Amino acid sequence: MEEIQLQENIDIYRDFLEYYKPRVSIRGYDTLKNLSRQIVLWFDKKNISLPKVCVYDVLEYKKHLNENINGKFLSVGSICNYLKTARKLFKYMVKMEIIQTNPFMEVKYPRQPEYISRNILKEKQMKMLLDEVSNFHLGKTYKEKLDLYRIHVVCSLLYSTGIRIFEAASLLPEDIDIKRREIIIRCGKGGKSRIAYLTGFTADILDYYIRYGRKVFLARGWRKNANKLFGTDVTTLANAINKPLQKICTRLEIPVITCHAFRHSLGTHLLRAGCDLRHIQLILGHDKINSTSLYTRIERDDLKNILDLYHPRQPKINKDNRMIA
Repeated sequence: MEEIQLQENIDIYRDFLEYYKPRVSIRGYDTLKNLSRQIVLWFDKKNISLPKVCVYDVLEYKKHLNENINGKFLSVGSICNYLKTARKLFKYMVKMEIIQTNPFMEVKYPRQPEYISRNILKEKQMKMLLDEVSNFHLGKTYKEKLDLYRIHVVCSLLYSTGIRIFEAASLLPEDIDIKRREIIIRCGKGGKSRIAYLTGFTADILDYYIRYGRKVFLARGWRKNANKLFGTDVTTLANAINKPLQKICTRLEIPVITCHAFRHSLGTHLLRAGCDLRHIQLILGHDKINSTSLYTRIERDDLKNILDLYHPRQPKINKDNRMIA
């Protein structure tokens, strides 16, 4: 692993991380640490100390982000993440009076395309998937039954609440209020806290898991984070769900999804069912209504189905599948 060489850059990088560590989530800190390290390394290789960075250097750095790196081009989202982190780093330097102005404030972020994952299940497909994983007792071995039970609990939780997988992995048992059907998200995206809400069905699933199922998983080795609801970190939990999901979705002949697709599917399904956009915003914990409004982008197939169903010139079919003039 490459090391930062200039002592001044080393000191600023270290102090920057120490300043933000108590101010962001664990996952947010890891992301901040990795991105800011790559930024500091780039200037370090150019033999530029961070306090000496000017707007010209910043433009060169932005140009670098748009170039082919190790045979790959960064996505627009990744470029924005690097630029946002750099702006945060230099904003910290202004706050600490290391520099007077932030040169990254002069650089605009590239415009990101507005879309959500196309791997969103239809309502019937979601029912098929959730029904399938609820049959965990049909597993061939005890281990397979436990693995399917974990998937059943986590998928039910994700689809009921719309929370992110890292938020689910961070939950403590005491964060769940079964009677109120509420969940405290202590450190969500951006380090912000909020309340998520359970359906009655999922509240019962979680109640049983907390009373009985959780003890079994902790006893079988998931004890590294024994204080957490699921007893493990986000990477381990996500892998334990995503890999089997791929096989299950393929077997059911439905689009292959990951944990995050439950969130997008919930937002889409609520909107189709007539739920107010502001309510969906609160359920999903979006800061801005613009994020929620992405769910209003109806797919082309939906538009074709709507035309077939409602267009006045569409021929009518009777119960015998015969066309009515």
